[in-house]
Amino acid sequence: MDDDSSDVQDPAKLYLTRLRLALAPYTVHFQSPGYIKDETLRLLERDVVKKTLEESRRSFELRDELGLSDLFWDDLAGVLKAAIPSLERRCFAAPDPATPEYEGLSGPLIASYSPSLLRDLERLNQLVSIARNVLVVGEKVQDLSAARLFDKDIFALINVCVRVTARGYDGEAGTADEDKWQGVINAYKKLLITCLQFLNNLIARNEQRKLMLWIELFDSHLDSELPNFADMKSRMDFLYRLEKNPDLPDEAAPAVPQHVSRGPDAFKIPQQPASSPFLLYIGEVGAEVKKSLIKMGEKAGANEIASECKRQWQTMNEEEKNKWNMRYADVVARYRDEITQSSAYKQVLEQQAKNQESVQALAQSINQLQVEVDRMRSSIAASASEAPGSPEEQKERSMRAQSIYNPSLNRSSPAGEVDFRVTYPPAFGADILQNGKEDLLKRLEPDPDRPAALTSDVASPTSPPPEDDDNDEDYDDAGDEGHGLLTDVPLILGPTEIEVLPMIIMGGIVEPTEGQPGYHVDPNQFSSIRSMHSVRCHLLLAQDNGRNLLRELLIFVAAWDLREEELYFKFMVKIMESILANGLLPFAYHAFRESDRSKDIISPAQAVIMKLLTNIFRARQARTPVKSTLVRKSGSTPVDQGDAHMVNFLLTEFRRHIIPQTCALIFLQGQIRAGHAQPEDFPLNLWDMERMYEGVYQYLEFFAILTEHETWKSMLSNWEVANELVTLLKELDAAIPKGQISIPPLTAAARNNNTSAPPTDSEPQPVAVERPYDTSANTTAPEGYMPSPRPYIDEAQDEPSEFEWRNLKKLAVLVLSSLVWKNRQVQDQIRPLGGIEAVLNCCSYDEHNPYIREHAIMCLRFLMEGNKENQDHIRVLERYEKEKEGHSPVDPPMAPQPPTNKPPVSVRVPDEVLDQQGYETFMDSKGQVMLRKREVKPPVVGNTAKGKAKLETRDPKDLEQLVQQVMRELPARVQGVKHDAEKAAALAKLDREFDGPGASKG
Repeated sequence: MDDDSSDVQDPAKLYLTRLRLALAPYTVHFQSPGYIKDETLRLLERDVVKKTLEESRRSFELRDELGLSDLFWDDLAGVLKAAIPSLERRCFAAPDPATPEYEGLSGPLIASYSPSLLRDLERLNQLVSIARNVLVVGEKVQDLSAARLFDKDIFALINVCVRVTARGYDGEAGTADEDKWQGVINAYKKLLITCLQFLNNLIARNEQRKLMLWIELFDSHLDSELPNFADMKSRMDFLYRLEKNPDLPDEAAPAVPQHVSRGPDAFKIPQQPASSPFLLYIGEVGAEVKKSLIKMGEKAGANEIASECKRQWQTMNEEEKNKWNMRYADVVARYRDEITQSSAYKQVLEQQAKNQESVQALAQSINQLQVEVDRMRSSIAASASEAPGSPEEQKERSMRAQSIYNPSLNRSSPAGEVDFRVTYPPAFGADILQNGKEDLLKRLEPDPDRPAALTSDVASPTSPPPEDDDNDEDYDDAGDEGHGLLTDVPLILGPTEIEVLPMIIMGGIVEPTEGQPGYHVDPNQFSSIRSMHSVRCHLLLAQDNGRNLLRELLIFVAAWDLREEELYFKFMVKIMESILANGLLPFAYHAFRESDRSKDIISPAQAVIMKLLTNIFRARQARTPVKSTLVRKSGSTPVDQGDAHMVNFLLTEFRRHIIPQTCALIFLQGQIRAGHAQPEDFPLNLWDMERMYEGVYQYLEFFAILTEHETWKSMLSNWEVANELVTLLKELDAAIPKGQISIPPLTAAARNNNTSAPPTDSEPQPVAVERPYDTSANTTAPEGYMPSPRPYIDEAQDEPSEFEWRNLKKLAVLVLSSLVWKNRQVQDQIRPLGGIEAVLNCCSYDEHNPYIREHAIMCLRFLMEGNKENQDHIRVLERYEKEKEGHSPVDPPMAPQPPTNKPPVSVRVPDEVLDQQGYETFMDSKGQVMLRKREVKPPVVGNTAKGKAKLETRDPKDLEQLVQQVMRELPARVQGVKHDAEKAAALAKLDREFDGPGASKG
């Protein structure tokens, strides 16, 4: 009976035993290649590993049995520990003194091992997939996996995958070896994705594991304040082995990693000697060899010096080599004594012990927090079971908790009046721009003592001279651990492969919403979860590792030109929403300023932040129902204090940096076109201009969204952001040519149509949706109207100084239109700035801004609406232009005269602007302000000869009814040519309906 009871208590673990039969041979295979026959490995893979993988997807018993076993995690870790050195040996070439920087060619090495690498990578991928599936069981398995330190082996495997895949092919291009290398790279990518999926499952619905993962990935205080302990440990192990075995070969000495930015030198630890006698020889005689090469008139670069030293070393006799070997041994011995006696080394060991104690204390506090959460959860459950209360009370308590702790609501208090204060007046940005222009003009003045490239170091009036492009490096080499384990993953994977990486970040910092796993109605419990997410969000941005990864995730959106419907883009929106909710967006924006690329007015990561913000605010305002004008005036919707601070910060950036530096570059373009400077004086290339243009465009799009919200529109008005918009329009109009219109030859039908006289008493024609002022149904266009431009063709310019800033002027006019609509404050701000003249200048054809005329006319009408001063100003300008065209004596206008610094008006005022009867503004269903023809109610006309009443209204809404009416009158069937007369009559009637009541009747 005892035996039976013991069997029941400890049943046989069939799944575990079967898998362990394969794990042990796999470990031997990686440790001793060739010891296990390939046939045996294939048999184990087919009958054991693959079957276990398939069953792990659907069998809960298998996942539970494997996941709760220490032996499973230990044996699996043993396979990875043996596999990683094997992979490195076949993928990283040994240093070669004959090559620059002593790096061997890894591409041909990988290609030579491609058959074995492909098989081994597939085996590892299957094992990691099993571990990934096992984690689905829940917290017990997740915690056991972390307790057995299996996640550390996954980190090491990810590191190998990143280091291999982040490198390009360094062999001969276009050969069969390159195809083999690419196959291995794809296998590494597949394994990397599986490892990321493992990390995602490791932290799913486990707050403690999320925090520990964040500390592992993003808490880089060891790297930033202390030497690399792993590297230090390897050096100490080597010294210990050298002391035990003096005959140890020199090649066993660990090489100093090239990528370690903070090594022993920073802490006054003795410099490690060269890793071989030959390298010591180069260090000693390299200077003499260089001098001798220079005297002989030969090149004295690093390659030539290394080649000459290698030749001398190979021709050296044995006695001389032995001297260098003994000398190297003495250097190593002195280094060993100095480093063990170094006070800095003792401080490092003490600091390491303190760090270990702090990590243990942190782990204890996390465990205590988890205990408190569990205790709170049990107490809440007990209280709920003892005193459930009435259903009404439960419902009220639930609704109150949701209203207070709902993550979709803003955290901070509503913004007050002080949060909308203007920190920098418009004159501040204007002074920056003016000083920059004056400085630029001084640099452009001819000076015989000044070199030809006068402005090669002028990127903007406020930026320092840019560094050489060859030295522009955002980070260290790809695959370097110095800037984070996962930072290079966005450089490796594509949009459909990388989705698990933002999922990991989302799981750590994005709070669960109602209906999602991890959401709790109880306010106390959810408050604890919210605090954990906030801590991780701060930790992500507090260290370089986290910021570097987030920067690459943002740039990934721009690099792949991802749209809003892409899943990755939606993930990044959620991440940015969490950063915004924690009040960290200004810090993140500033952290992503690329200081080493001073010529960037706005970095790519910052431009993507603006794009994501535009998406966030557009979605918010779409969820909020559009209120009427009266409701908006009575009380505007309150906004979050953190959002107000963020908009304040962005307005400051726009005024202090974006517009002054952008307009300075546009001004320089104008100087180059005027012949006052040379194209080679322009400091940026086309790629830099595209980056800058994208950032400025995203700012304007964000402001366009803000103007649709009454509170933000009021804030923009108080900031007088119209100053920057008008300045941008003036600079673009003055420096960027609008292009020439090309009129295609008229066809015969068009010539015949042009000869017919237009009706004199016709009704206004329906207005097109996209072009509200195109009355192309008439045979004559309004005076001053230009034909629609051809579609923009993105033609690469030869010179960056010819960059045309396509559609930027049109977007600025659109923002200005939305800002000025029914806003007397902005209407009065624009007039003294010369903004009316600037918008009038946009009423002509512009090849780089299609349909800008329609947008400008809409803006002018909004400027005039309810503002007599602006109306008089525009009428004076119209009369002034007409008198100039008529060559009659021109008297100064009696209306308020624009200052002398205003740009001249290059076009006459369009008729649509002063037509106060034919057009009206309205708000569509989306809350956007539009302009349309005012509906005309003509007198009722009697029936025609056919007894049909004519449809006289010309509102666009009636256009569809008109078409349907005429279509109903068409013949039901058309057979042959006998119905051509009926068809022609019906088409003629349709033409008459479009031509209006004054058209001739057929």
